Amino acid sequence: MKLHNLSRRRFLQGTAAVGATGLLVGCSSGPQTATLPTPMQEPEGEMHEWLFIGTDNKIIMTNPQTEMGQGVNTSLPQILAEELDADWQTLEVRQAPLNSKFNNSMMMQMTGGSAAVREYYDALLAIGAGARLMILKAAAAQLGTSVNQLSTENAQVIHNGKAYPYGMFAADAATLRAPDPAELTYKNPNQYKLIGQPITHRDTLDRITGQANFGIDVQVPNMLNAAIVQAPIFGTKPIKWDEQAALAVKGVKKVVAIDHGLIVIADKYWQAKQAAARLKASFSTYNQAMAGRSDAEIRQAYTAALDEEGKAEVDAAHVIDVEYSVPFLAHTTMEPMNATAWVQGDKVDLWIPHQTQTMAATAAKAITGFDDEQIHIHNTLMGGGFGRRLEGDFVAQAILASMAVGAPVKLTWSREEDVQHDMYRPMVISRFQVGLDDKYVPVAWHNQFASTSVMRRNLPIVLPDFLHWAVNPITNLAGDMIISQGANHIAYLPEDVSPDAKQLLVDTNIPCGAWRSVGHSSNCFFTESVIDEAANMAGKDPYQYRSDLMTHTPREKAVLDLVAKKANWGNAPAGRFQGIAVEFAFMSYTAMVLEMSIDAGNITVHKVTCAVDCGKVVNPNGAIAQIEGGINFALSSAMQGEITIADGRVQQSNFHDYALMRLAQSPAIEVHLMPSEEKPTGLGEVGVPPLAPALCNALFAATGERVRSLPLTKHGYQFA
Repeated sequence: MKLHNLSRRRFLQGTAAVGATGLLVGCSSGPQTATLPTPMQEPEGEMHEWLFIGTDNKIIMTNPQTEMGQGVNTSLPQILAEELDADWQTLEVRQAPLNSKFNNSMMMQMTGGSAAVREYYDALLAIGAGARLMILKAAAAQLGTSVNQLSTENAQVIHNGKAYPYGMFAADAATLRAPDPAELTYKNPNQYKLIGQPITHRDTLDRITGQANFGIDVQVPNMLNAAIVQAPIFGTKPIKWDEQAALAVKGVKKVVAIDHGLIVIADKYWQAKQAAARLKASFSTYNQAMAGRSDAEIRQAYTAALDEEGKAEVDAAHVIDVEYSVPFLAHTTMEPMNATAWVQGDKVDLWIPHQTQTMAATAAKAITGFDDEQIHIHNTLMGGGFGRRLEGDFVAQAILASMAVGAPVKLTWSREEDVQHDMYRPMVISRFQVGLDDKYVPVAWHNQFASTSVMRRNLPIVLPDFLHWAVNPITNLAGDMIISQGANHIAYLPEDVSPDAKQLLVDTNIPCGAWRSVGHSSNCFFTESVIDEAANMAGKDPYQYRSDLMTHTPREKAVLDLVAKKANWGNAPAGRFQGIAVEFAFMSYTAMVLEMSIDAGNITVHKVTCAVDCGKVVNPNGAIAQIEGGINFALSSAMQGEITIADGRVQQSNFHDYALMRLAQSPAIEVHLMPSEEKPTGLGEVGVPPLAPALCNALFAATGERVRSLPLTKHGYQFA
C-alpha cells in the first residue's frame, strides 16, 4: 500500500519489540511496510520513532516540526496526546533528528509554509489512537477482559474503577501487530480535553527565565568560536586580506578562506570578531552579467520586462490602470544566523536552529560527502525563522570551519552580516488593468508583475547535477510559485471571469528567498489596494463593495463580514480612520480592519481587528499569538522596511538604519477565531498579508492619497 499523504490512513509503520523497555510507535511518509523494526532500547537521546511509551510510564513524542516560537512543541503534542489519552503534565517532547520517517508531504523534513498542524493533524490523531488501542488490547489480555470494558485517562487504563498505568502494558503492547487504519476509532470532538484548549506553550517558563537553549546558546566540550566577514557585493570573492593582523589577536586559531568570505576561528567569539575587523579584506569585482548594482538598476530591469510584455487591452465601462511595487526586505530574526558543527572522521554533528533538516543535510553532504546516516542534526530552539532558516549557507560555513581546525566550532553572524547577507524578500513591480462594468463590477482582471526568482536559486540545491540545465526552462514554463502566491485568487470576480496574472522573472545579483507569507505579502497588498480603488471609483463603502462581490466564496465573505462587525466598521471615533483587507492564504481566510490617526505625517495605529477562519483551532492561545506576531511583523515592514542597494551592496547594516517597530508603536490587537469543524489550516503567516493594504487603505481614507509603493516612510510618513 503506497500512501503519500500525511493522513489517518498513513498510520503505523510498525512497533518495536523492545523487551522490558516499552512500546515504540512509528509512522512513515513513504510506502508502508508490515514488518517490525529491529528491537531497540529505551531512548535516552534522539528519538527515531514518533512515540515511545516506557514500562515506567514515561511517554515521549518526537516532534517532526521545529520550534521557532510558533508553538509546535505544544500544538502538535496536544493532537497526539488527545487521542492517546496521555498525561499532559508528564508528556515529554523531543525534536526529530534527521530521518526521512518525519518527512512531510513534500518529502522533506521542513517547518514552513504554515503547514505544521495542517500537515500532521490526521497522522498524529492516528498515532495516538493506534497506540491507545494497542495498550488497550494488551491490558485486556492481562486483565482477562475485553477492550470494550476498558477506558483510558491520563495515561492510565481504567477497569472496574481501578486505574493501571500504561507502562504496565507497554511491553506486551510492543509484541502486537500494528492495527489497521480501519480498526481505529476516534473521539467525538465534544469529548476533547486538549484540542481546542488555550494551553500555555510548553517552553514559556524556560524562555522567560533564560533556561531555554537556542542555537546561539550551544556549548560543546572543546568548542571554538568563529566570526565571518562575507563579500559585501554578492557573488564576489576575497582576493586579499591581512591574515597576520588577525592571528595577532589573542585566542585566534585560524583564518579560513571560503568562496565568498573569510572565517576567523578563536577561543571566544569576541576574539574572532575583533580579529575579523583587522583583516581589511578586498574582494573581486562585480558581476556585470546581471542587474544588481543598485535597486534603481533592478527597478529599471523590471520595468523593461514589463514594458516588453505590454499591458492588456480592456474593453469596459471603467478601467483601472495602475502600478504598485514593494521593496526588498530582510528577515532580521532576533537571533542572528548561527550554527555549531563538529566534523569527525566518519560523521558530523550539527547543533542548529534550522527550519529544515533536509536542507541542512544537503549542505553537509555537499561538503563532507557523508550520507544521511553520518549526519546527526540536533535542532535547537530558534529566535525567529520567518523563512530565513530554510537556508543552508550558515550551516555550510560552520562545517567548513570545523573541518579546518578538526574541532567543534560555533559560527555566529554579527547583526551587520545578518542584514547585509540575507536571502531577501524580492522587490516586485506589479501592473494592473482592471475593467469594471457600468455597475462597477469587475469584469476583467489583468496583472503583470516582475520579480527576481526564488526558485531559480533554490532548485539547483534539490535537483541532481544533471538536471541543473532544466532550472530556467522549468521556471520559464511554470513560473515561480513562491512569488506568485495569491496573485490568482481574486474573490471579487464573477465565477465566469478568471484573473489573468503574468509573471515576469528577471535575474538579478541579489539572493532572494522565502519571507514570512512569501508571495502573499506582495500580492495581497496589490490586490486589496486595487479593489479599494475600484470601490472608490464606484463611490461605495470599501467593506460593503467587497462583501457584495463575494457571491461564491462564503468562508471568505464570512470573515470579512465578521471583522467589519467586530471592528465597528464605519463608526470610528472622531479623528480616526479605518482600512480593510482580506486574503486567502495557506488554506485559511483572514480579514483585517486597521484603525489609525495621523498628525502632520505622524501615524498612530490605534487598533487592528482580525477575523480568521483556519478550520479547527488546536490551541487558541498559540493561534492568537501567531496572528498578533504576524500583524506586528507586517506593520513594521509596511511602515519602514526597505533594503536598498548601492554599488552592488546592501546599504543597511543594523537596526539603526533597518528599523523595527518599537513596543510603544504596536497597536491594540483583537483576534477573532471563527468556530469550525473543518480540518486545521495555516496560521503562522496569515496575519501578515492583509496588514499593508489595510494600513494604506486607512491612509487613503484619512488623506485621500493613494500610496502604491512601500514603505510609507518613502512618502513622508512615520510612526508617531
